[in-house]
Amino acid sequence: MSLSIGQNPGYINNIECGINYPSMTGFFYICEYLGITPQEFFDTENVAPTKTRALLEAARGLDGEQIDHLIAIAKGLKRK
Repeated sequence: MSLSIGQNPGYINNIECGINYPSMTGFFYICEYLGITPQEFFDTENVAPTKTRALLEAARGLDGEQIDHLIAIAKGLKRK
């Protein structure tokens, strides 16, 4: 990953170990590499941000009743 975002081989490891912190530009490159937004990066409760985003995009354009059905499905799945 380090090389893919144009950094030295130990760049990400140093961040993970708390040795260094990324610059804002580096942080944005990391988010881009991961395919997530900075907001999604910090949302620790969202375990699958790209899939959550895909679900929200799929729900766009549905009517209220259809969205209610999706909510009921999600709540039912969450109980299991």
